[in-house]
Amino acid sequence: MTEALSGHEVLAIDAGTQGVSIILWCPASKRVLGTGEAKYAYDYIPGLPEGRLEQYPHYWSDAIAAAMEKLRQDVRNRLGLTIKTVAGIGVTGHMHCMVRRDGGNGAKPFGCDMWNDPRGGPESRELSGLFHEHMPARWTVCHILASMRADPESWKRVDGVTVTSGSIVHDLTGEWVLGPGDASGMMGNLDADGQFDRNKANIVDRAAGHAAAPLHSMLPRVVPAGDVAGRLNSNGATLLGGLPEGIPVAAPEGDQQSVLVGAAVDELELALSAGTSFTGNLPVSAHIMAESEAFNVLHTPDAKTMLMVCARNGTVGFAQYVEGLVRLTGESFGEIADRLTDLARDVPVDAYGTVLLPFFQGENVAELPDARASLHHAGLDILSNPGLMARLLLEGPCMTMRYGLELVKNRAGQIRNVQLTGGALKSKGGYAPQLYADILGVPVVARHGDEEGTAKGAAILAAYMVECQEGRTPESLAAFARTQVSGEEKVWEPSPAADSYSERYRLFETHVRDMQSRRA
Repeated sequence: MTEALSGHEVLAIDAGTQGVSIILWCPASKRVLGTGEAKYAYDYIPGLPEGRLEQYPHYWSDAIAAAMEKLRQDVRNRLGLTIKTVAGIGVTGHMHCMVRRDGGNGAKPFGCDMWNDPRGGPESRELSGLFHEHMPARWTVCHILASMRADPESWKRVDGVTVTSGSIVHDLTGEWVLGPGDASGMMGNLDADGQFDRNKANIVDRAAGHAAAPLHSMLPRVVPAGDVAGRLNSNGATLLGGLPEGIPVAAPEGDQQSVLVGAAVDELELALSAGTSFTGNLPVSAHIMAESEAFNVLHTPDAKTMLMVCARNGTVGFAQYVEGLVRLTGESFGEIADRLTDLARDVPVDAYGTVLLPFFQGENVAELPDARASLHHAGLDILSNPGLMARLLLEGPCMTMRYGLELVKNRAGQIRNVQLTGGALKSKGGYAPQLYADILGVPVVARHGDEEGTAKGAAILAAYMVECQEGRTPESLAAFARTQVSGEEKVWEPSPAADSYSERYRLFETHVRDMQSRRA
């Protein structure tokens, strides 16, 4: 018989937009022991009318069963061991998705509005005014109100509403619960007791003409990090391929909160994922209300404030530029990217006076959702020196990120450092991370060899719960997350050019303000 693992490992389930990833994490060795992945049957429910992007909850549970089977096989192949039990389970998922439960039988037969479903725009504007707190259109509450108005008959059957991670924990434990971070992505700031704000729920009831049961009665109970959200029941045990019932499950969290935990950042440390978009999550102690799309206000798993600045146009501009040159030259993407990086490094800090506003797809951080990119003070260098365009495309997203951070600095404080993940770390010779350190004026840190992704954050949340329940409560969630860090740390300190980049940022900011005034 194949030897079993120790049972002190934790399981982490990450339900993304297109599929599920499950990892087995060992807190003692700080490493992933195995992984399993499975795609959903469909990206979205087939045959929906235009303007609707929905998934069924069974897509997630079906994928979990398939991914768990692959995880077991991966652990056997890697280690020659079997998974008999685990110490705890963490769950994370894509945020804001509207999941409804049928009061008649407890099933979830309704389609679930996804975070990128275009509905909810009018309700966003309406609820922002009624709540005195900005509610982005993708927030769950905007979809709740829109759905109650569009289909009141279906809501007569509903006795619960949650999001992806909460739905999965319900499948595993039967509990209707949610972590503070994912809960804040439903309706914004929680109340003083860390639960959903009853006044907000009452406002939605009135706005919907009391089309359903009181919203407050349908919302999950909010459970902070460290507490047990529920225990694996018979349904959950079957879904996970025969794990024993009774295993504790941590409070389910959103993907952004899990990334934050995986990065092991503390107050005023920015977890920056630099990829197609630039997403920066910043834990702060101040209580802040969101006022616009420039930055979102959420909660961390341990109920602190989390500011999220998301620049829509990240590395996409540079990647598209490289792709164009690949088609011309026939060289590989990596070869062209490295060559452009070398040329960008030779461009002076002032970039010959040229400034790019890289808003190719609009930019909510600058409150210019319909804008397009614009080039200012360009000379012939822009045509003759591809390194100049490369430099502008590499620095632009970080300039946008700084613009968002400047908006909250007076209320939240200056960031202390940046924990960087994402494609920007592939930049030749660390050029992009050094550029970010100079633009933001703070150290940029990356942990090479450390595991990235939301699944690791969910694993840490599960391990933290186990520590707390066994009486070994760490100083804080962030402190515990740092004990789970592996890999060497690389630090890029701001160079002497940082002051010059600050002057350059002020010029960038001036052009943004000019564009805003023209569009007002």
